[in-house]
Amino acid sequence: MVSIVDFQLTAPIMLLTFGALILLLNEVSFKSNFLRSLITIGSLVLSIAGLIKWNGLYTPDATAFSGFIYGDRFSWLSSLIVVSGALVAFLLGFSSLVQEKVSSISEYYSLFLMSIVGALVLITARELILLFIGLEIMSIALYTMCSFNLWSSRSSEAGLKYFLLGSMSSAIFLYGIALLYGLSASFMIPDVATWALTDGAQSGLLFWIAFGFLLVGFAFKIGLVPFHFWVPDVYDGAPTIVTAFMACVIKAAAVFVAMRGLWVMFGEPNLLLHWSQLLWVLAVLTMTFGNLIALRQRSVKRMLAYSSIAHAGYMTVAFLVPTQGGGAAIIFYVVAYMFMTFGAFGIVMAVSDSAPAGSEADSVDRFNGLGLKNPTLGILMTIFMFSLAGLPPGLAGFLGKFYIFNAALKGHYTGLVIIAVINSAISCYYYLRVLVAMYFSEEKEPGQVFVKRPVLAVICVCALVSVFLGMFPSRLHSLGVDAVSGLHAPVGLIVK
Repeated sequence: MVSIVDFQLTAPIMLLTFGALILLLNEVSFKSNFLRSLITIGSLVLSIAGLIKWNGLYTPDATAFSGFIYGDRFSWLSSLIVVSGALVAFLLGFSSLVQEKVSSISEYYSLFLMSIVGALVLITARELILLFIGLEIMSIALYTMCSFNLWSSRSSEAGLKYFLLGSMSSAIFLYGIALLYGLSASFMIPDVATWALTDGAQSGLLFWIAFGFLLVGFAFKIGLVPFHFWVPDVYDGAPTIVTAFMACVIKAAAVFVAMRGLWVMFGEPNLLLHWSQLLWVLAVLTMTFGNLIALRQRSVKRMLAYSSIAHAGYMTVAFLVPTQGGGAAIIFYVVAYMFMTFGAFGIVMAVSDSAPAGSEADSVDRFNGLGLKNPTLGILMTIFMFSLAGLPPGLAGFLGKFYIFNAALKGHYTGLVIIAVINSAISCYYYLRVLVAMYFSEEKEPGQVFVKRPVLAVICVCALVSVFLGMFPSRLHSLGVDAVSGLHAPVGLIVK
């Protein structure tokens, strides 16, 4: 029976869906730019307010709509992170859509909100078919958003590549769900987890094929090697704000659903012992490949795309240690990575928008002398580059890596930590290269970099959060510990 609590637990999904529909009505009725922005930001702010107001309803055993939606602490925190990241993406990019030649802005924002709806359904779904529906809602909106710059062949290419490869990964993921249903006779995640605990390991080859297909779906959305091949071209061709949104918010949603999927359905110790070896290899390949290829990039936007692959590798390390603090480490790292990456992309947008026509707008050469002619942007970019590199103590990036490496050491993955530290050292080269260009290289094309005050304010907030989390990490880390406390072991079916 449906109750008011069901609607309160799913309020963000409903508010954002309603906002997306109203945006489409605005486009055909009023065509008001002010109303368009008000609806978008209002939907996001009200969703965040609802999550904060009804925080107490999210308890370990809470579900909504007859058990199809999780209402636990992990759902609350992951939803809050995703919607807050989406709000930052909107504030950072609302003034750059004209420069990015994005037409039909109401449709763009409607798709933007629907992609967040899909992400929220994805991370709160307690049933596998609903999880797949959330994945498709999110993905279909993103396919279109990537190709919204109709005047750019690279944008069209990015949307087409993402559509073709994303459709293939979704089909593989769906087939894995079908195999799991055939083996466990249930689509409910807790039922599958209970079955895996008792009979999963004895089911033989079909069980591991189903697991492998699900892992492929998770790995594709996160961008793990060898399922990463879509990331550089899609991130490079899509409008910059879409790239930032995908690299931060969508990656966060993919990481959160993978945490629940791997740790709840397949988190039984004997199963973990088997698939952890595969994930160990994926983590090493991902961080090493991402960092080595990023070394060769002259485009800062493409460099950040490859570095996002490397950061996915660091997060994968924590997947191996669910009971040694890996969950809280992932949540802290996701939040830290989100703000420092949004800030870096914000400055890349400012530099690119100020570039003369026909030039390589996001080349590292465009940053030559930036720290001297615009000290504010120079200091902000320095904070983001140091934080992404994991240097020095006092910034969020350093503590994010510290939490992950510390959890891995507790799980006796010493060799993996050594490889991760070496990769982190390699990444310093291409991050610090941007700083060398800003402070020690002469301008090749003299000109000013203009950034609007609202966008500059958002970039400053991202920098402040990166510094704040580096100096006062305990609150967020404690929230992470509380949120993942119920994800470590399979549980039986809970009926509300």
